[in-house]
Amino acid sequence: MSSKKSYDKSFKYRARLIMAYRDVMRNHVPFVFKRYAKHFAQHQQLAAERLRPRWEEANKGGKPLDVAFLLTIPGMWKVDYLFKALQADKHYHPYVVICPYSVYKGFSNEEVEETLERTRQFVADKGYEYVIPRDKRGKWIDIKKTMHPDIVFFTTPYKDIYPRYFVYNFKDTLSCYVSYGFSSLSTYRVNFDLIFHNLIGIYFLETELNRATAKEWARNHGTNVEVSGYPGTEVFLREDYHPKDNWKPQPKDKKRVIWAPHHTIDKTLELSTFLLRCDDMLALAEKYSDQIQFAFKPHQLLKFKLQQEWGEERVNEYYNKWRDMENSQLEESNYVDLFLTSDAMIHDCGSFTTEYLFTHKPVMYLTHDERFKERFSPFGLEAFECHYRGSSVEEIEKFLRDVVLEGNDPMATRRQDFYNRYLQPINGILPSQMIINFIEQKIGVKQLK
Repeated sequence: MSSKKSYDKSFKYRARLIMAYRDVMRNHVPFVFKRYAKHFAQHQQLAAERLRPRWEEANKGGKPLDVAFLLTIPGMWKVDYLFKALQADKHYHPYVVICPYSVYKGFSNEEVEETLERTRQFVADKGYEYVIPRDKRGKWIDIKKTMHPDIVFFTTPYKDIYPRYFVYNFKDTLSCYVSYGFSSLSTYRVNFDLIFHNLIGIYFLETELNRATAKEWARNHGTNVEVSGYPGTEVFLREDYHPKDNWKPQPKDKKRVIWAPHHTIDKTLELSTFLLRCDDMLALAEKYSDQIQFAFKPHQLLKFKLQQEWGEERVNEYYNKWRDMENSQLEESNYVDLFLTSDAMIHDCGSFTTEYLFTHKPVMYLTHDERFKERFSPFGLEAFECHYRGSSVEEIEKFLRDVVLEGNDPMATRRQDFYNRYLQPINGILPSQMIINFIEQKIGVKQLK
């Protein structure tokens, strides 16, 4: 019965999208798509060229270019340093446009409003200028017609917003996209070939290897891709960032290990090893309580899915165990400071496969079958090869004992080589500034080598 309900909900959701976006032909009929994509790309180029006199006017102290960042939920925001760099540049006036999330999935108005308020508070806490584009009657406004942004940055490629906030509506406005996660999995269509990826004016990607993947899988062969590095991990590259130490005080010095399990216990991506290792990890935390401090850092969706699997009482009991042990803690907030103040990590997450490598610290990837390599993109596979692998509790304990406690780390050279090839700033330029450079090249006011 549950699978039938799930199917019905999915069908209704897809039907709502088809009716709202009216894009069956341009998205799914090849010759229509090709003609539409070519037409869209021409308009994006013209939109960029029209910004040149505006940029030059701003250079002389005139009105700066308005840059709108469209945001639905806090988890999609990976552009802090880019936003701050634009704030500090006299040519630009960045602001956040807060849009309603998942409006076609059948959520109640109350749920939509709660998410909206959570996003508003997230942006307000950062001190950023923002707007919620609704009129006095509560109707959602088309910002292209009322605010006339010069450049639009999207934070999600999905049709989980009203069409007036999707890329279709900004054909004549220079549009840009930075992914909300470091691409490493073999979900090629979702990461590179949605119609959004094919239309966006500039698609900023993390590495040349990801550009090659876009060329292979995208219908436009990645012609709109620029390699900038990833602003979402720029914090790890900045010498001026000083992390907060939020680890629970201990009676003696201990090694600090993060366990970060993925949420896919429902086998949507078949990444998660949580149900296999949840008891083992608790047992190891107890066994090494005098030597190792553990941080349980579950994916934010894991608790919700576990409640469906285990029931709320058992889930709360398990989470509380990690929170309450002397040498462990539950971490459900930002992970940057946790990464930077740790000694090692154990995980089975897609984006963390790359992101933790910025710390240069040892890391283990947990696997549960022989097909795990198929789940990575070429770039993700190279990142994965920098990990110790754990397919049993014995291998996990060996990692804790030999690598973490004894310091025998034969993978250190491979991690450093991967960092040098893919993660360090391109030509010494941080990702946020690289993005600005590419925008100005597109406008025609800067030449890049």
